Amino acid sequence: MKKANGKLGIVLLALMMLCVSCLNLRPQKTVTREPSAPGESTLEYQVPPPAKLSILSVGQALISWRGIVPGVHKVTDGVYVARGYAIANVGLVVTKDGLVVIDSTESPEAAKEILKEFKKISNQPIRYLIYTHGHGDHTQGSTEFNEPGIQVIATKQFQDFVRFETEITGPYTRRARFFQMGSAAPEYIRAKLPVKPGDMVRSGVGTPEMLKPTILFDGHYEFELGGEKFELYYAPGETPDTLIIWMPKKRVLFCADDYYASFPNLSTPMLGPRPVAGWIDSLSKMIELKPAFLVPGHSQEVIGEKEVMERLTNYRDAVKSIYDQTIACINEGKTVEQAVQDVKLPEKFAQYDYLKEYYGRVDWSVRGIYQGAIGWYDGNGVNLIPLPKSYSSRELVKLAGGADKILARAIELQKNNEDQLAIELCEVVLQANPEDKTAHLIKAVSLEKMAMNATSINQFGFYLSSSAKEFQAAGYKQ
Repeated sequence: MKKANGKLGIVLLALMMLCVSCLNLRPQKTVTREPSAPGESTLEYQVPPPAKLSILSVGQALISWRGIVPGVHKVTDGVYVARGYAIANVGLVVTKDGLVVIDSTESPEAAKEILKEFKKISNQPIRYLIYTHGHGDHTQGSTEFNEPGIQVIATKQFQDFVRFETEITGPYTRRARFFQMGSAAPEYIRAKLPVKPGDMVRSGVGTPEMLKPTILFDGHYEFELGGEKFELYYAPGETPDTLIIWMPKKRVLFCADDYYASFPNLSTPMLGPRPVAGWIDSLSKMIELKPAFLVPGHSQEVIGEKEVMERLTNYRDAVKSIYDQTIACINEGKTVEQAVQDVKLPEKFAQYDYLKEYYGRVDWSVRGIYQGAIGWYDGNGVNLIPLPKSYSSRELVKLAGGADKILARAIELQKNNEDQLAIELCEVVLQANPEDKTAHLIKAVSLEKMAMNATSINQFGFYLSSSAKEFQAAGYKQ
């Protein structure tokens, strides 16, 4: 027995020695050295004249999105929509016992103009105001529609959504919205535009000034007024609190922002992910209702069952195609950058004007689906605990022989209209030295060119804001 115990002891000792030899009890400390910043470039740069707006690009998108001339349009008997007064539409239903108003725009000024036109159609009192969702462009003009006894309807999810956007992340959301509208630094915008970027919004962006809901529902809610039945359904899509309004007698569907004449904005670059899977289900619900009249929260109404059903079906299937392709990329282990290159809108959908990328973009949608579905780490070790960008950028500037050489190449690229690559080279210099005014100027000019040739309203706004901020950083005002 003693011999056996002795052998066991020898074996255990050998195992311990083996483990010790395999382990480094004192791990090597990673050296983190911040490279010195390079000096500011001395390159001379002649700032070119302002880029001109391409009417065939963002102009076409703006016309599709909100029209040119403000007006109230008849959809069918007793149903109207106000378009062109502001970013969003406002719906009106006239019954023998009063009015129902759907949404209110982002602006009390615009809402006042719309109400004046509505009262020309019918001077009856407003009995109901319905919020299709909590975005400011649908709620902030609501106080103009306030009348004695009015009921204000929204989903139960509405209050939490509005509170998150206006209170919890309110300062950030307001900055993001102004950036989206091209209004981040308007005094530094050089380009001549038909309207000032801020005028696209007027006022009230992201502020909590609105009538508070008096009726909140979950799932489904119905009411009758003047012989008309209104069926409200929870339909997440553009936001997690969206509702749609179905009038079965007239076969009119107010579809909020779950459909509009553009590829949908499945992901807003500066805000959180959107419920894309729920959006697909909501579109399926709309198809089941078989509407003959479709009134979106933006863009023109659609008339006729055949046209409405074709659009809703193509819209649903287009969104589902992008979603399914993106989820497949995730499951195949592709990075988001690989997925952005691989996922495409099938040509059978891309041919339709109402699925052009006037507002939303496919590549942004892919990024948003990744953001909502999986974590931020892509499995590449370099991205797990990265150093600040300035570290590698300073090394690259040094290896390139200084900022002047990098910026000289950026100017060449800019002249050849390779503006994305030009701004990426400028960004290397700016990460290495944020005070480099020449890099800010070159970057500002390329971003201005990209804004003027943008094909999406959001793309235009984001680039315009970015350009103005770079001119501001350079201290350059024309």
